[in-house]
Amino acid sequence: MKPINPFLLISGIGMILVGAIPIIYWWKKKNVSIKYFALGALLWSVAIAAKILTAITLTPFVPALPIILGIYVGLRTGIFESGFTYLAALKTKLKEIKPDHAIAFALGFGGVEAILLGISSFLTVLLFLLMPDMLTQIPEAQREVIVQQLNRSSLVIPAPIIERISALAIHLFSTILVFLSIRQSRFSLLLASILYKTVADAPIPIFRAYIDMQTLQAVYLIETFYVGLAIVGIAGLRWSLGKWRQVENAKGNHHS
Repeated sequence: MKPINPFLLISGIGMILVGAIPIIYWWKKKNVSIKYFALGALLWSVAIAAKILTAITLTPFVPALPIILGIYVGLRTGIFESGFTYLAALKTKLKEIKPDHAIAFALGFGGVEAILLGISSFLTVLLFLLMPDMLTQIPEAQREVIVQQLNRSSLVIPAPIIERISALAIHLFSTILVFLSIRQSRFSLLLASILYKTVADAPIPIFRAYIDMQTLQAVYLIETFYVGLAIVGIAGLRWSLGKWRQVENAKGNHHS
């Protein structure tokens, strides 16, 4: 059996840090209450639970054509992640949230995802490193896939870390759009958030169907797509925060 690459542990550690460091930084820098990070993490959990439920009940009835499946997967992510955030904010005091607190919410939302995925990656590699005989207990077809993953070149290590950084930027922009849509009473901004999340997840079934995901070139080609989306997200985040602060300042001047 091929040896397991122990350096793949670094990917999991990196993903955990991508989720944890921005939360700690923003908490210390802005002195934001932990509850906003926790609420973001909670909403992520609710959205994921809804996605799992539909994967069990609805997904089997979706045509297996990559394009149709991609549209379904993308819309599911957009509607559940942005839509649930919108409903939660609209029905609670979150509708009065300030920009710094909204960023904390978004960091909690995206950060918990990165941390949990990182822990899963780290523990999977560590488990088979410590107990390689467990691989023999896995059915042969699945075993071959897992062995390929555990034996990958160390050059693939940065890819999951890059993916999580990109995903965090995507979560930040899409979440701020949701809150801004409430603050400005502009439903179009919610639709923009849903569309942005849809574009992020829709290509996944298409990538899996038409690209050999085992090659380094394919891995980094896909990451290039997500880095591009993240750059759009960072630019959009700056724009949306600027708009939001204009609204806040205008209201402050009006009340004064």
